[in-house]
Amino acid sequence: MDFWTRPGLLALVLNLLGCVAVGWSLLRTHTADRPVWVLVVALASVAAWLLRAVLAFAGSRRASLALSIVAAVAGSVVAPATDGLAIVPAAVSVLYLIADTDRPVQLGGAVAAGSAALVAVGAVPFGSPVAAVLGEMAGIVLAAFAGLSRRQFRTTEQQAVLLRERDLEMREEAARVAIARDLHDVLAHSLGGLVIQLDAVDALLEAGDATAARDRVVVARGLAADGLAEARRAVAALRDPDLSTAEGTVTPAELRAALDDLVAAHRTLGGTADLRVVGEPQPLGAGQATALQRALQEALSNARKHAPGAPVDAELDWQTGRVLLTVSTPLVASPAAGVPPRADGLATSGGGHGLEGMRERFAALPLGGAVTATSRDGRFTVTAEATLA
Repeated sequence: MDFWTRPGLLALVLNLLGCVAVGWSLLRTHTADRPVWVLVVALASVAAWLLRAVLAFAGSRRASLALSIVAAVAGSVVAPATDGLAIVPAAVSVLYLIADTDRPVQLGGAVAAGSAALVAVGAVPFGSPVAAVLGEMAGIVLAAFAGLSRRQFRTTEQQAVLLRERDLEMREEAARVAIARDLHDVLAHSLGGLVIQLDAVDALLEAGDATAARDRVVVARGLAADGLAEARRAVAALRDPDLSTAEGTVTPAELRAALDDLVAAHRTLGGTADLRVVGEPQPLGAGQATALQRALQEALSNARKHAPGAPVDAELDWQTGRVLLTVSTPLVASPAAGVPPRADGLATSGGGHGLEGMRERFAALPLGGAVTATSRDGRFTVTAEATLA
């Protein structure tokens, strides 16, 4: 990712003012005792500084790099001969090169070291005082440290931007997973039930039992209405995420009623299921209650798909610090008498994301949770655990 941004107008104006001030000072302080080439090289360093600022503002990075090196080299060579004036474009260029996070810091460091060495070399022909030379070299060193400080500041800003973008991507991914999970719940439960009922209606009509077929149609209509209501709730959650994440309290009686409704719906669809509650119930958060309801709903849907007509044993076990929902079904079962035939493809509907969605839902609970699935002694058992306060 390219984090480089063009310098602002204020930076351009400050660079222009600095170039004008240094250039004017060079012209005014130049004397006949100094060779003309010194003035030419010094002005060339100022011109390179000026052109670098303009090109950087225009967005040309490659040309600005070359001009920075030219300004640093030319300014350093004639800095002693100009009483230190030419060290200004050299120092600014060193600062610019080191502060640029899109270029290796070694490049700026090498230019800074070379500039300091050129200051010493340039002082030899003019017999500049040692103190003056050391001061000019110190200017290069200070510019290098200022560049490092600015580079660190920019690096911190870039890391903050990356963290914000990564956090946004994670939130978007979590939202997509939540949408997929809710849609799966609606499709697997409501539409899966509709398939079973419509198959039963078809079989009953072929047998000439219009009364029983009508009863199945009524049940199918109820499933469609329930599925539509769930779909509307999912859409409402997408439109107002804050509302969907608001945590309320669900009483044990409300949870038991919701679970009993799911068991009753399973029986209406031709299944057999029993729900036992053991332990001392206690209030739950809305998210915990929803997770338990969805877990039972998914387990019952799986039973209808993979073991139609087989008895389902469900148990809600209230323990100290946690509540366990265990749902067990036979691994292999033949359809019981009177059970409507299963539609082709129903056993493979859902894409195999039911257990995955369960695990994600429980893992996202504020106090945590987990879901396990085991096959043992001819039975398939799903255990969902929600941690209590």
